[in-house]
Amino acid sequence: MIKMLPFSPFPISFAKRFSVIFTYPAFTASKFMPHLKNELSQAEINLTTKEYISIAMTSAFFMAIIIFILTFFLGTFTAPVNTAAGIGLVMGVTIYFTIYFYAMFYPHVLIQKKVKFLERDLLFALKYILIKIKSGIPLYDAMVGIAQGGYGEVSNEFKKAIREIATGTEEVIALEHMALRAPSTFFRRTIWQITNNLRAGSDISKILESITSTLVREQKILIRKYGSELNPIILMYMMFSIIIPSLGVTVLIVMSSFSGLTVPIYVFYMIPIAVFIAQIFFMRIIRDKKPMLSLSGG
Repeated sequence: MIKMLPFSPFPISFAKRFSVIFTYPAFTASKFMPHLKNELSQAEINLTTKEYISIAMTSAFFMAIIIFILTFFLGTFTAPVNTAAGIGLVMGVTIYFTIYFYAMFYPHVLIQKKVKFLERDLLFALKYILIKIKSGIPLYDAMVGIAQGGYGEVSNEFKKAIREIATGTEEVIALEHMALRAPSTFFRRTIWQITNNLRAGSDISKILESITSTLVREQKILIRKYGSELNPIILMYMMFSIIIPSLGVTVLIVMSSFSGLTVPIYVFYMIPIAVFIAQIFFMRIIRDKKPMLSLSGG
């Protein structure tokens, strides 16, 4: 279980006690977000929808109060009290809604990260199972090997299935539960194919060979797609990080010399800062679009 949420200054156990003041508005807000319950489950955040929203509201309110006080205190040195209070209020409200909406989006971020790691290690986990089954080893023992084999999120999911089987759940039903929990379409589809063949009594090795070959083709398609997506991103990077800043400085100097207008010196200090921010932005885009493919298994 996650013990600390990134948008909350308090541990979850501590925040739950103070979030009771927002219980009613959280209950009302939860009616408009029926999808949040499933997202919290897939993100492995062991909180009810009402508890999660109330913690988000509490954290946002706490940070908004802090920002309001700091802004008001600093603003009184350079502006009238009424103006400082107005600026502080605007900043506080902005921070409140920023943290709240980030909190509502945070489970989705965790799910997408989990999907990437599941799909990264799925192919090699399936190859491991295929080799074990072809060697005459039962499926359960192969599943235990996956759970202990260091296949990241795939191993975590198989550990849960092994625990269910150890408590008396049938192997097929435990696999079906794993498919229902998984947020990845690839992973869910693969497990469903395995369970369907188990119920039909078919040869598992043949379906595993078919699934692994399909996943290899899909990963090759993802790599080609990533390569084609890089071309416009690199072009935009060149435009905003090199061409526009260099030409922009030249145009500013030429226009100011002809028009007689003086360009404030801080403009030239802001340009490298803007370029630096743009570079971080493009690096983040490239990193997020990169397919999560493992080069070795286990």
